[in-house]
Amino acid sequence: MSDVFAWGDTVARSESGGIPFLLYEPRRTRLPQLLEDAARWGSRPHLVQGDRRLSFTDVLSAIDVVGEHLRSLGVAAGDRILILAVNSPEWIVSLWAGLSIGAIVAPGNGWWSEEEVVHALDLTEPSLVIGDAKRLAKVPAGVATIDVDELRPMIDAAVTAGRSLQVPARVLEGDENDPALIVFTAGTTGLPKGATLAHRSWIATMHQSLAVSRRLPHTVDESTPGFVSLLTGPLFHIGGLQALGLALIGGGTLVFLEGKFDPGQVLEVIEREKVEVWGAIPTMTIRVLEHPSLPSRDLSSMRSIPLGGAPVSPELLERLQTAFPNTRRRVNNVYGMTETSGTLARASTKTIEEFPGTTGYPLPAVDLVIASPDDDGVGEILARTPGQMLGYWRDPAATAETIDAEGFVHSGDLGKLVDGRLYVTGRAKDVVIRGGENIAAPHVEAALHQHPDVADVAVVGLPHPDLGEEVAAAVLLRPGATAGPDELGAWARERIASFAVPTRWWFSEEPLPMTDAGKADKKRLRVIFPES
Repeated sequence: MSDVFAWGDTVARSESGGIPFLLYEPRRTRLPQLLEDAARWGSRPHLVQGDRRLSFTDVLSAIDVVGEHLRSLGVAAGDRILILAVNSPEWIVSLWAGLSIGAIVAPGNGWWSEEEVVHALDLTEPSLVIGDAKRLAKVPAGVATIDVDELRPMIDAAVTAGRSLQVPARVLEGDENDPALIVFTAGTTGLPKGATLAHRSWIATMHQSLAVSRRLPHTVDESTPGFVSLLTGPLFHIGGLQALGLALIGGGTLVFLEGKFDPGQVLEVIEREKVEVWGAIPTMTIRVLEHPSLPSRDLSSMRSIPLGGAPVSPELLERLQTAFPNTRRRVNNVYGMTETSGTLARASTKTIEEFPGTTGYPLPAVDLVIASPDDDGVGEILARTPGQMLGYWRDPAATAETIDAEGFVHSGDLGKLVDGRLYVTGRAKDVVIRGGENIAAPHVEAALHQHPDVADVAVVGLPHPDLGEEVAAAVLLRPGATAGPDELGAWARERIASFAVPTRWWFSEEPLPMTDAGKADKKRLRVIFPES
């Protein structure tokens, strides 16, 4: 049965595992079906990286050929494929090729340490790892791998041949609640947990974003222009996957950088490719705003800048609208998490200006509640959405801790709702967010505890003007020990991702402050650090 939803679009009631959802109608139920729809965009440019430009026809041809190659390597429906590589057309083609043959694709974090790579392998037991040389070097012998460089000639040949190639049909049928993706999140225990997203999860979240802009798939056709979007974050993040999916179903062009984030390159690409949409985190935009070439660039093409990872201040809002004059009223703030396939709430420019600090109103079909609010209305943010995960891959205990009996996902974030607007006030979980990366403090602490000179350690996040937060470690050394920041930093770098290594250190001569419960008093430590 269908209802008319508050935002004016038709939705249908559905459920998964007894959890009720509202899903848009009409809708696709399997991700490979989106590839069938994308064929209508034909010769439109779809992927751009440097001097490489692939049309929709090019990309779909490459997906079919690589998908058949994966089959020839023994990858079957239901098998897992782990991707460990930097952003590239090969990364994207591998993702869709795996999904097209019915595999479950696990986009791995390209910054993982060897220990974290091994953990992901043990967790997902992939039939194949697709990666670049640097990351495949962390994969133990005996695991089936393929280097993305081997896929490049295959993709080039597919582009030359076009859609005339005869390839087996894609796997289009099945339940929309079947697992499709395993997207990793740091959580609170440190080693990555795999949020298992169904076909329904990713499609529903994209639909929610499109409903806001009135561009649901059934309302557009071949004549509808697509947006040129810039991706400056990694594809393995849920935000990167969101940008990729929206470009596919909206007939858009996705432009991404060559190599690491570079503010000068961002400005060059925006000007050259006439980028219209740039989804980013505040840290990135600040670096671009401070780049010396900013005044000389033609940035008039930019129409919209959605920002996530941290609230947007009125000051940053004004700076962005000044630098990108055609984004007036289109700089937005979004809030979401991996476990819900991305965005849960969105604040428009007007909302940010009128209500500083808010991350906006829930998207259509999203239920947000505040659990056990205090006298100020602050409690843990809970969400129920058709985009949410099925659970954590092979981790029923963590799943039970995160999804409650009513189907709400516990975010670990603290916040409040005021007249329907969400304000994120802090975190209930012990996580540092550095430049958009979630870093589990216990994971960093465990790595440092292994050093023979360390008697005790506590890790906290400290405010940082550029990154939002930086990782800070308070250390108590054993008697007579002499380890310093350089030694401990090098030690940690061998065991955890480089972005998680502390950049601020405090070496205490006394036991670290503790709470009455016998745990590290991290609230007190956040005060001590600036004083030390």
